[in-house]
Amino acid sequence: MEELRLQLENCYGIQKLDENIDYSNNNVAIIYAPNGTMKSSLAKTFEALRDGRPVEEKVFGYTSSCNITDDQNVPISGEKIIVINPFDENAFEGQGLLMANDTLRRKYLNIHKSIEEKKGYLYAQIKEKMGYSTRSSFDIQNTMLKDWSSSSKKEYDCLLEIKGLLHNPTMSCSLNENELDYNSLFNDKVYTMLKTGKTSELIEEYEARYRELVDKSLYMQRGIIDHNNYGNISSSLNSNGFFAANNELVLKAKDGSAAITVKEQKELDDLIKREKEQVLNTKEIKELFEKINKAISKNKDTQAFNLFLQTHQEIIAEYKDVDQFKKKVWIRAFLCFENLLNELLDEYDKALLDLKELREEAKKETTDWKKALDLFVERLYVPFTIEPSNQEDVILNMELPSFKYIFSDSRGKKEITKDSLLDILSTGERRAYYILNMIFQILVAKQQGKECLIVLDDISESFDYKNKYAIIEYISDISEYADANDEKLFKVLLLTHNFDFYRTVASRITKRGNSFIAFSDSGEIKFEKGQYTKNIFMNYKTRLKDHYSDNIMVASIPFVRNLIEYTEGDDNSDYLLLTSVLHYKNDTQSITLKQIQDIFNQYWCKNDKVNFADGRENELVYDILMQEGEKITYIEKLEIENKLILSMAIRLKAELYMKNRIISDVPNGIDIINEIYSKKNQSAWLIKGYKKHINDESMNVLELVAMITPENIHLNSFMFEPILDMSLKQLYNLYNEVKALV
Repeated sequence: MEELRLQLENCYGIQKLDENIDYSNNNVAIIYAPNGTMKSSLAKTFEALRDGRPVEEKVFGYTSSCNITDDQNVPISGEKIIVINPFDENAFEGQGLLMANDTLRRKYLNIHKSIEEKKGYLYAQIKEKMGYSTRSSFDIQNTMLKDWSSSSKKEYDCLLEIKGLLHNPTMSCSLNENELDYNSLFNDKVYTMLKTGKTSELIEEYEARYRELVDKSLYMQRGIIDHNNYGNISSSLNSNGFFAANNELVLKAKDGSAAITVKEQKELDDLIKREKEQVLNTKEIKELFEKINKAISKNKDTQAFNLFLQTHQEIIAEYKDVDQFKKKVWIRAFLCFENLLNELLDEYDKALLDLKELREEAKKETTDWKKALDLFVERLYVPFTIEPSNQEDVILNMELPSFKYIFSDSRGKKEITKDSLLDILSTGERRAYYILNMIFQILVAKQQGKECLIVLDDISESFDYKNKYAIIEYISDISEYADANDEKLFKVLLLTHNFDFYRTVASRITKRGNSFIAFSDSGEIKFEKGQYTKNIFMNYKTRLKDHYSDNIMVASIPFVRNLIEYTEGDDNSDYLLLTSVLHYKNDTQSITLKQIQDIFNQYWCKNDKVNFADGRENELVYDILMQEGEKITYIEKLEIENKLILSMAIRLKAELYMKNRIISDVPNGIDIINEIYSKKNQSAWLIKGYKKHINDESMNVLELVAMITPENIHLNSFMFEPILDMSLKQLYNLYNEVKALV
């Protein structure tokens, strides 16, 4: 791919973008985009293409158009796109999946997602069947596993066991599908009462007597066919049309006496009723039931269970083994959704086969993972190493991979948990850990010999300053990776809102034509070829002599003031004069262009004098500054000179406004202003004074001035990056708000 062509409309936050990036002479391109311009939206667009999803505009619902092609107008395939997102604290939860490449990872997650969706739907139905609303906090999954003495790792085996017992007569339950009130049956109070003390003894006695009576029944046999499953048998026969087809049921008596032939369901139901009554209506059973009922009714927490028991006396015997009874209730609930259970288990079986294949593919990547870890340790400065610990068992058992983390310092080395490691690491070191994702994905793509476009979204947020150059050098190495035919594999597109990172990459890796600054013009995103990649102040000096403009002269004043401060001190007369251009003083509106020229030539342009004041010696710098401020338009471009000029104009107008209001509206206002002017940090003191003595609706604007313009004007230590990252539109709007005050 010699060229990347971007034609986008309504792609997330991008209204329109029509630009080309030339990769013919350089495999790396970088785009600096101020916050809110287009960076994240462009990354999301590439992610959608990678995943095969349609690109969207999510706010207004406009139709999206996305055409990203190479120099032959061939659309970029999603398989050839790798997107590395910015550092994300929450991403550590998914870092275990780094042991599989991105394609395997997505396959794994899709398999897992399908199972979870089916399982979630089944459990929701079971939950409702057992008397809980969908919004209830009742944990159906963990309760089931607990009742079956299982664990989350053995969930599949637990469901298989349930399936195998669905039609086992020994696990039948006398309750029908609308009577499975789990909370009434097994709440903690009920469970404790029935398992301990006098009630437990009564239940044991009741069960023993019940067993004797069942054994005497001609047509019931304990544990095989009793009143618990007679009802189920009757319902099942009827629902399947047994009697409607003129079939007959022959029941043989246990004592060998004559068998009974049943021709209708009513006959069977009547028989069941008689058999139940013979057992449950005996004097001994009734007396025991009343004792149990009396014991239970004493506790208000078991009243719901007591009411349930009045119409389900037969279940008392089940509480002799309450844990087994729980399982019967679960089986009865699952029996209602047998098809869903079968579908889920079929999905599990299919997943196991698919995951076995993924496991074999993952095994092949052990070497790549080792390379990634070695490269990570080699390139980045971190106090730890990482080793994979369960590569082979990862996928088959549906478990996330795990790592060994070895922390080291002057005291030695020690293996610790991931959570402990992350607690110890600095933010920068945590970000370095995140870089593993990028390293591994790229190494996998390299081994596959696959030509790719690698999109790095704000990768500068994923490392601290000490690792900045290490990552930049690694990006340079990536651009040189080649296949067996020595053809370069990767084209790299860097997206950043960090200007320092942009400038470093532009100076070290990309050529001028591949460094772009994005800006918005009437809703359309445009790229401007790189600016400010070298010494901005040398550029300004050259322009002052060869291509003079007033805006460059004004924008240079903060720098020269800063230069004098570092070489001569802040009591220097020329330093103080330039301070009067940045802060409104008594002489601010009387400083001439000739004075500025002389100061520039004395401290900055010593060997190559400038003469921009010739013929304009007496023009006032204040007027020039305000004129230049008025020329600036509402277009989000990078030009630092425009941002500096607006910041200076905002500050001066705001200070003049506050000064005039305090003098005119406050008693002894002149004394207050004189005291403020005698101090350093004039702007801050003016704000405090205005707030103390006036504090009207203007404070909203003035506080914005205090927040937005302070250090930008002063170019602290010659650093101009902060003001670059500031929105010109924000400054433009604030400038007009301050103008409105005056």
